[in-house]
Amino acid sequence: MNLEIAQRLTDLRKEKGCSQEELAAQLGISRQAVSKWERGEASPDTDNLILLSNIYGIGLDELLNIDRFENNSEENNKKRLVKFPYPVLATIIYLILGLSYKLWHPGWIVYLTVPIFYYVAVRIDRNK
Repeated sequence: MNLEIAQRLTDLRKEKGCSQEELAAQLGISRQAVSKWERGEASPDTDNLILLSNIYGIGLDELLNIDRFENNSEENNKKRLVKFPYPVLATIIYLILGLSYKLWHPGWIVYLTVPIFYYVAVRIDRNK
């Protein structure tokens, strides 16, 4: 089981103000089963997930944080689109200005190192 979901189950139970034993009694299961869910050692079955969402007054998607995971993947795709063109664009601008206007000044090489360092930093961050 995902540890974030396990933590979410613990947080919701504490917000509701009930103990593991009280929650287990409402679900008709043992306290040990609730404890295993909250430690991430086991997962509640579908029936218990539905009962938990009813007890906490939230939907299953909110209980399992499904929207957050979908939004993260969409945000990552957008970030990739934003990050990718910068080094390529900077190189193209450097080449166009250098070839068109014969601006091969050494300062332009410094300008070109910025996107290279940026690209390397993004790769290092992505590998972590």
